[in-house]
Amino acid sequence: MEVRLYSRIVLVVLGLMVLGLIAAIVVVPTLAVRHASPSASATSQNAKASSSVPNPPPPLKLPPCPPAGIQPLQPSQQTGHHKVTLTWNANAPSLDSERNAVGYCLYRSQTKKAAKRNPRCVECEQINRTPIVGVGCVDDLVADSATYYYVVTAINTNGNISSSSNETPARIPSNQKPAGPAPKGSYPLCRATVASP
Repeated sequence: MEVRLYSRIVLVVLGLMVLGLIAAIVVVPTLAVRHASPSASATSQNAKASSSVPNPPPPLKLPPCPPAGIQPLQPSQQTGHHKVTLTWNANAPSLDSERNAVGYCLYRSQTKKAAKRNPRCVECEQINRTPIVGVGCVDDLVADSATYYYVVTAINTNGNISSSSNETPARIPSNQKPAGPAPKGSYPLCRATVASP
């Protein structure tokens, strides 16, 4: 069963905005390359349950994101200096529950149009193993001086992914000094084992 999304893309690179519209696209990623080191800070709130408040539904069991052809990048001296923030529009709900997205899987390639044609291609790299439930995340593992072409796909409860979104390039600077801290309220890390909204 295919999950369908619709999209438009906006790329922000170091304060420079480039707007590109592509016809017949599936998802909306918005990418930003930042020289920041976002710190993933988790906050929790403890609430007491009372007999008049119903229990929340059990957490949804998410299928894993399908792997791609290239092994994920590993930390090295050429990584950890830059981050890419990816955001997209949520999938519109459907009356057919099997068509509804339960999360999003991200892929990238250093070859233009490879991930767009097939996000699981031999030249593509899987970003997240666990689907992102929300509409954004921070890719904190990028190589200095690389150019990545990102796509996002929706995934349903059966583990079927949608067609890929339009492809968005992110050119990673060559310098190894972060520009500053991440803004408050940053998205979670894409590679986190539990991806929350």
